[in-house]
Amino acid sequence: MLEKLFNLKGKTVIVTGGSRGIGETMVKALSEVGANVVVASRNIERCKDVVSSIEENGGNALAIELDVGSEESAKEMVQQTLDHFGSIDVLVNNAGISPFMSAIEKTKPSGFDKIMNINLRGALLCAQAVSEHMISKKSGKIINISSSSAAVPVKGIGVYAVSKTALIQLTKTLAFEWGKYNINVNSIAPGFMDAGVADLVQDLDGFFDDILHRTPLGRTGKATELIGTLLLLTSDASSYITGQTIFIDGGAGNC
Repeated sequence: MLEKLFNLKGKTVIVTGGSRGIGETMVKALSEVGANVVVASRNIERCKDVVSSIEENGGNALAIELDVGSEESAKEMVQQTLDHFGSIDVLVNNAGISPFMSAIEKTKPSGFDKIMNINLRGALLCAQAVSEHMISKKSGKIINISSSSAAVPVKGIGVYAVSKTALIQLTKTLAFEWGKYNINVNSIAPGFMDAGVADLVQDLDGFFDDILHRTPLGRTGKATELIGTLLLLTSDASSYITGQTIFIDGGAGNC
């Protein structure tokens, strides 16, 4: 029974922003448990490198160039996936940016728009793009990658935190509206991990000291520590879980 609950063999999973950081960790883990994986991001060459690595280990993968801020690009990603694998079972909205550090009073509208376009609007566009297929087959799972900064403000990344907070509300809204189609929508909120952290954050004096001070486990996380929750939410084991956000942050966001 347990093997069936967590079995992803033959399932097709799209991971946006899957060519680096925690996205790369996720697609490789999903492939290891038998899923067909789609690696989608702006950097098609990096996507191809990840796909090659997966195929060398016996997995099935497809690289797709994606601009999550473009409705047309999101729809093309879905069509290419259906043409190649025939179905889509899971969408992981992982693509996101935090391109600058800024106090809120100094944040320019253009910077706000850039972050919202990728982190929030991009997730909505990709969810909408897969919705027709999932609604028609009356099944599907969508996982949005939020952040523990959605729960606890972090100095210098206020707009990023706002976008990730809004993503949690989008998760609840999609879960509420699409539950009647047997589509589960949940989110994962990682803390600061050993992969995918922007250089501008890593280079900021005292930034991680403040994070670790408020983290009960006293350390940053490992990208691989997301995998258990990812497998839960992508598999049949989470068939009665929807509208939820699971924080994987060493307790920083909830203690």
